[in-house]
Amino acid sequence: MKVLGLVASQRKLANGEILTKEVAANAGEDCQLELLRLADLKLELCHGCYACLKPGGKCPIDDDLYFLVEKIIAADGIILSAPCYALGPAAVTKVLGDRIIALAQILDDFWGKPCVVITTAGIVGWEGYTSSALNTVARFMGFELKDSHMFMGALPGEGILGDGALLRAREMGLALFGQARQPGKGECPTCWSDIWKFPQAGTAVCPICGQTASLVAGGNGVQWVYNDLSNMFKKEQLKHHFQEWLGGKVQEFISRRKELAVVRDRYKGNNF
Repeated sequence: MKVLGLVASQRKLANGEILTKEVAANAGEDCQLELLRLADLKLELCHGCYACLKPGGKCPIDDDLYFLVEKIIAADGIILSAPCYALGPAAVTKVLGDRIIALAQILDDFWGKPCVVITTAGIVGWEGYTSSALNTVARFMGFELKDSHMFMGALPGEGILGDGALLRAREMGLALFGQARQPGKGECPTCWSDIWKFPQAGTAVCPICGQTASLVAGGNGVQWVYNDLSNMFKKEQLKHHFQEWLGGKVQEFISRRKELAVVRDRYKGNNF
């Protein structure tokens, strides 16, 4: 079994790399880990040109995106790791996530590959939205998220030393090709985000996938009652959005080009 470890840290032998290796070591005796540092790859920002939406189209940017694609396709399982920088995952993970329009055109090649997500932060309370964001990248790429965990440790090597950290890493290794963990307390049951919006009293909405819930007061305190699971990360929904809907918007822009040019021309130059 080939396991591809995608590590977002710039540091060598930092917490993410160590944890990735520990997880892979517990994924099975026949598992072989290949480690790629995302920061070592040339990954450019999406140009928003939509060239990849053409039938058989690919992203025209000359970088390492399709080198990475081939590595992912060849892998049986994925370990995705990133440190928390400024309350979110390292920027290279967002650059990769932003190329989702091109990646979604080959969603069938990625779909269902088992994946675990490792995030690391230096101190409790400064985790921010790191795990929610990295889980979203994994789900947008069509991976089957089997486990996700935030490890604490500011110093390289410290992340594996925390209370229960080694056991948790080993559990994640078992989950990669085994049974997925269930959503944790306070996590969205659809995407596992731990961020919620409360647009009105007694109502909660996941800002990642749109999952809704009602908060009901009872004898045992407030209970969360989840509505039907969101379908945002289902294969049919992702393919519809990134292949059909976006393609339709391209055609709409072509048909309305002259109309919209009038609006855009008003804002040409710096001193409009």
